[in-house]
Amino acid sequence: MKKYLIIGIVALFATIQASAQKITGVLTDTAGTAVPLLRIYLAGTQKHAVSGPDGRFVINNVAPGQYTLIAAGIGYTTLEQPVMAGAGETPLRLTIRPSEVGLGEVVVTAGRNKETLGTVPSSITVISGKQLREQSAITTDINQLLSMNVPGLTLGTNTSTNKGQTLRGRGMLIMIDGIPQSTPLRNGDKDIRSIDVSVIERVEVIKGSTAIYGNGADGGIVNFITKKANTDKVFSGSTTISTTGSLSSLKNSLGGRISQLFSGGINRFDYVVSGAYEQTGVNKDASGEVIGPFQSLSENENINAFAKLGYNFNSNNRVELMYNYYRTMQNSSYVDSGGKFGYTPIVGRLGSNPGDKQGTPYNHNAGLNYTSKNIFRNTSLQINLYYQDFYTVFEYSDFYAPPGNSAISSKKMGARANFNTVFNFSPDVFGDVTWGLDVLNDKTSQPLTDGRGFVPQMDMKNIAPYAQLKTYLFKDFLVKAGVRYENIKLDIPDYTTIKYGAYAGGVAVKGGRLPYEALVFNAGLRYTKFPAFNPFISYSQSFSLYDLGRTLRLVKKPAAGEDVSINTIQTEPIITNNYEAGFNSSIGKFNASGSYFISTSSLGTSLVDVGGVAVPERAPERVQGFEITAGYQFLPNLSANASWSHVEGKKDVNGEKTYLPTTRISPDKVMANVNYSPLKQWDLGVYYIYSGVRQRFQADAKGNFALGQGPVGDFQLVNLYTAWHFNNTTTLRLGVDNLLNAGYYPVMSQAKVRNDSYYKGSGARFNLGLTVNM
Repeated sequence: MKKYLIIGIVALFATIQASAQKITGVLTDTAGTAVPLLRIYLAGTQKHAVSGPDGRFVINNVAPGQYTLIAAGIGYTTLEQPVMAGAGETPLRLTIRPSEVGLGEVVVTAGRNKETLGTVPSSITVISGKQLREQSAITTDINQLLSMNVPGLTLGTNTSTNKGQTLRGRGMLIMIDGIPQSTPLRNGDKDIRSIDVSVIERVEVIKGSTAIYGNGADGGIVNFITKKANTDKVFSGSTTISTTGSLSSLKNSLGGRISQLFSGGINRFDYVVSGAYEQTGVNKDASGEVIGPFQSLSENENINAFAKLGYNFNSNNRVELMYNYYRTMQNSSYVDSGGKFGYTPIVGRLGSNPGDKQGTPYNHNAGLNYTSKNIFRNTSLQINLYYQDFYTVFEYSDFYAPPGNSAISSKKMGARANFNTVFNFSPDVFGDVTWGLDVLNDKTSQPLTDGRGFVPQMDMKNIAPYAQLKTYLFKDFLVKAGVRYENIKLDIPDYTTIKYGAYAGGVAVKGGRLPYEALVFNAGLRYTKFPAFNPFISYSQSFSLYDLGRTLRLVKKPAAGEDVSINTIQTEPIITNNYEAGFNSSIGKFNASGSYFISTSSLGTSLVDVGGVAVPERAPERVQGFEITAGYQFLPNLSANASWSHVEGKKDVNGEKTYLPTTRISPDKVMANVNYSPLKQWDLGVYYIYSGVRQRFQADAKGNFALGQGPVGDFQLVNLYTAWHFNNTTTLRLGVDNLLNAGYYPVMSQAKVRNDSYYKGSGARFNLGLTVNM
């Protein structure tokens, strides 16, 4: 009897298993890209699944019959589709549409994987390809393009550097496709102008301290994401020619530019190659006067060459090779003349500058990427190998004895192994874990071009494991938490300092190895139930060896009989803590966002003037502020957007709290734009920027202000964009920078209170270009 009972149970179990079916499929967006980590379930049942890294899903143990399958997730419209569970059913191919609210924007920088803005508990600004195409018709200066679009970022300085340009009052890490461009070991403020705008697909700006990509992101990250191949055609191309000039005085101001791009896909292979050449004319202010050429965008030759080749082994595995070369050099026929702070600006007079030419002779970037969407169970893999070789030359200066030009040389080699594992514990608890390892070797130095050493070569090796958890709890709560372990060895050779301004030099320093270890964290929570109010809170830390080279080159002379080594110099790293609360809102045609942040550090990064030389001040700091944005789509062809950002900060020097200088803390910034297409062929855009007042400091008894403490007055700028589309292939674009020809001094010109930095901003300039696509 027992024997027959066992046989019956086995037979019944087999019958049940035979009748149970599974529903399989793959989920993609409207662009055909796999959509991971979306909840997929059968209405009226407990059967569910979560899409994997390759978009695939499996719902097991489904009784035969007809069901309604639902796919839902933050940033996407809910998809409902009738399905049949039964023997022989083919896998489903589902396409889900991104939501029309801003939370559907896909980003890759914040968490090293594709995710929507609605799944990131922090503030992010994305500059789209459309915005870049339109606004690069106004100016191709990437510094200015960023500051025109990113709340919390200091306005550009109208120069070839981003000196004084901070994000939320702190330094930022600049990247190209994840390859670091910044030189935090010896900050030269040349990292933003490291690539031409013509090869940028989009820009992602992650605000607030973060250590997810390592050293130097105290204020956040700016990632330039390069263009992808157009695989719809075997061969396609785009040609743009343009001319620029001053509207206040055309003489000698004309410049020209040409860019060419080819792209296509052949079976499993795809490619995009591009080249750009630009020669700028003489920059002039609103009165038609030539602006002093020191570090200016005047008479610059800019060259960019770009290539990206990709091969798909199959639907899950891809390899991609990217290379970009960028060069910008000034060939000025003018020299600086005059200049008295508060009275008369520095202007240009015909002449030749001594020493070597200013600019960046080369910036090479190469990256090899391998991606597997499903390397093993529910896990994807990205392997990145990258190389950067950067060299930039600064102005000729008599601060050195004898005078000369200094240069920054930086070479980076790195590797990343990034895994993403999806888990699904229940319908109410699912998510993913991103984990991996970063390896980086950064060799940076600042020699003089005549061979003298100014800052010795700093050889940094960093091995950093990390892990980041993202999980959904009870459908409407999204939790993120992560950790990264910085393990750095920094080797510095023996060296002797040289004279620089009032600093006498001649100090022999014993080199050696500086070890650094730090465990940095981040955590965030977002509530996603109501589109009308989608709040988040977050905490994050960053790790930075801020401008160590500046400290090494100005070592104090020791007392008699004492030796100096790198172990006796203050070289502690900076750990920055960022606290933030914010929200996103979407109500019909209206959208808005807001955030309030506090950023603290026990060591600071401000510069103070000591005998005419800017030296770091290591004092505790607290920076805080807010950002508000709003937009409204009045009609399909009419929209408006506005933003207001405010930041303020103080430092604690020997128990006395004083305001941080304006070289760190920018005045309030208000931005607004209206975009309108009165005809199908005609686009119009007007962009407004207001830079506010910051007057936090008192003059000394002689009426002088310290470095960075000058009283800053407000100014307003208006830019214009218009385009006429003759057909689907040919477009004529016109942009006018500073349309109303406002006469003004940029923020840094006012704040530095130095005669040698008192330059006016550019007057009205036009940019007329023709683009032909094929």
